[in-house]
Amino acid sequence: MGMAASQARFLGLTARKTNLEYEGQQINQQRTALSNQSANYYTQLLGMEVPVVPSIEDYTKTVYTFNDGSLENTITSLMAQGNGNYKVSYLSKWNDDFSIIAAGATSLVNAQNGTYFVGKDQLKPLGEGFSQAKRATNAQGETFRLTDSLSYTDNGKTVQLVKADYNKICSVIGKEPQLADYSMAGLAADYKQTQCYSAVYSDNPNLQQGHLEHNLCKLIWDKDVVGESITSSSGVTLTSNRPKGVTSLCTDWGTSSNAPDATTLAIKNKLLDYYPDVYQEMIDLYVDLVLYMSDHPCGSSGYEVHDYQLSTTTYDHNAITADSLLSRWEDFWQTVENLKPENLYDEAHAKWQEEYDKYTNKYMNAADYTDVYDIDQALFYDGQDGYLSTLTNEQLEQLYEGERYYATQLNKLYGEPDNGWYVRYLQDSTTGEYYPVFYNGDDMAEGVKIENGDIFSYVKTYKVGTQEKVNEVKQQDAKIEQDSTGRYINITLYDMNNNPTTYALTTNTVTDQAAYDDAMNQYEYDKYRYDQSIQEINAKIEITHSEDKNLELRLKQLDTEQDAISTEMDAVQKVIEKNVESTFKIFG
Repeated sequence: MGMAASQARFLGLTARKTNLEYEGQQINQQRTALSNQSANYYTQLLGMEVPVVPSIEDYTKTVYTFNDGSLENTITSLMAQGNGNYKVSYLSKWNDDFSIIAAGATSLVNAQNGTYFVGKDQLKPLGEGFSQAKRATNAQGETFRLTDSLSYTDNGKTVQLVKADYNKICSVIGKEPQLADYSMAGLAADYKQTQCYSAVYSDNPNLQQGHLEHNLCKLIWDKDVVGESITSSSGVTLTSNRPKGVTSLCTDWGTSSNAPDATTLAIKNKLLDYYPDVYQEMIDLYVDLVLYMSDHPCGSSGYEVHDYQLSTTTYDHNAITADSLLSRWEDFWQTVENLKPENLYDEAHAKWQEEYDKYTNKYMNAADYTDVYDIDQALFYDGQDGYLSTLTNEQLEQLYEGERYYATQLNKLYGEPDNGWYVRYLQDSTTGEYYPVFYNGDDMAEGVKIENGDIFSYVKTYKVGTQEKVNEVKQQDAKIEQDSTGRYINITLYDMNNNPTTYALTTNTVTDQAAYDDAMNQYEYDKYRYDQSIQEINAKIEITHSEDKNLELRLKQLDTEQDAISTEMDAVQKVIEKNVESTFKIFG
């Protein structure tokens, strides 16, 4: 090989070697970049958060509840204040059995001249169809609707009522008792002024018993006393034997001074009516007097024992004396004069007043005043609904208040319709009780369609149902008691007057299943995303490794080629050196 050719070859190999070195550097840089990229991928793998399966315990908690008799209360927050005092928040839950809920069904409504029907049942505007009127209620509890003239019709008969006044009431229960009706003092004083009474104290002691019998006879017997009897407290009966037609048992009653007069009869009647015990004392005195006279007749005075028939003649003859009889006579009048009419009057007047008060501010039957009525304002139903027509006034009042409440709730829950609300009462086939079904007036007015000459509409209905209600009480002062394990066992709450009430706490374990299920769904999603990310990064790492391996193979190829070039360059260098050496020798 010539010098020039050798040098050209050497230069070519040098250039090739330089290119190989440069390419090798580029490959190393690419491998370094791939290595960094791979490291980043591994860093991402290390930095990824592995999804954790949710534990149901994380969604289970201890809940304390207490029952205050009507509400179930669940404690939601406890803030310790020290010394067993807490600020407590809790939820009170109860079932409202009178909530308005959607019935979940529709009814076929027929409209006729602005009136709505379901079948034959006419729908009633809610809260309407009632009127206030005067009502009369008698003592038997029967009620009647009154006209403005205070009359009512019962079985075709018109009954007129009038206001009860003093005279009308007295015509039924009797006149009002007066204190003078029970007083005996004036009558006793008048009687003591009579000749008959004075005769008892005659100067002739033999006539005292006869005059005493005469006075008692007037005070006890009536004019016609044939066969009449009186009985003493000791059981002795005295019967009159006077034949019919004889005016008295006393021979001289024919004189005006001795016959029973108004004063005598008044004394007798008042004693009989108001003081029967005192009247019995007079009978006892009279019977003992007759017994005495049977032993001591008055001779020709006309007071004969055969005028009477005694049930017995056996008695203690020494126990009855003329002086004792006279003394008892005087004691009798002293008793009469000392009688206290106030007690009897107060009792009688109280009874009369009790009867009178039954009529006070009431009304009476104008025909005979016998019936008594209370008059007030009551609610009456003026419609044709068969069910409502059977209700009493009190039941109508309750139903009317219920309809007003339902209207308020319906407006609150479902909006206030321009055409109002309607109601229909249906009977429960099981219980037999009636319940309301509500209709929106706008639904019926706007939804009706003319079909085949009739107007029909399917509309929503609403009814009374049960709905759970919840009320939250926040930051209530309370005192809580714990057992030895730290578990809460009692809670004491205070009312507005700071009066304490203690309730037992019940411990329950509650799992929020919905939240746990959501967490599990999230875990499955996160796990899927995690697996996907792992697969994607691993795929990228795999690609990086593959590219690096290709570069590594190329680098090895370059090394081999460079080694071959180096070997060839050494050979060329030797040729060049040999050529140079031979050339210099030629010219040397």
